[in-house]
Amino acid sequence: MAQNDEPRPRDPSGAIGRNLEPFLLFDLLCAPSYGYELIRRLDERGWRRASAEPAVVYKVLRSLEDGGLIGSTWATRETGPARRYYEITETGRDQLRRRALHLKRYAERVQELIGQYSTFTGDDLTTDAPPGSPSEPERELVKS
Repeated sequence: MAQNDEPRPRDPSGAIGRNLEPFLLFDLLCAPSYGYELIRRLDERGWRRASAEPAVVYKVLRSLEDGGLIGSTWATRETGPARRYYEITETGRDQLRRRALHLKRYAERVQELIGQYSTFTGDDLTTDAPPGSPSEPERELVKS
């Protein structure tokens, strides 16, 4: 296999941003917040790229604001730099509900596929171990 040293775009489809949208909207439904805090919450949920490439998150926030789904205001504090606080709008609440319903239906289809796959192949997908590999108790016995 030939190696290509040319850098390639990480997400040419923009899917990461679209996938982040409902998570950002939900966080803003819970409470207004600022970019750094939103990035931290995304990281806690497993969106590692959000903390590694915060520009992606700020681009999504800008897009949500341009679409009227969120609004923002600058807040100054006695110490430190001013922060831009984001807040969900009514339009954003409606969009979040639609996205949550879509994700629910998608999750149901994924669960159905996983069940069918497990039935057809006999693979137990409740573990990340490949088929035929020793179970956790078997690995512990081998260590002893």
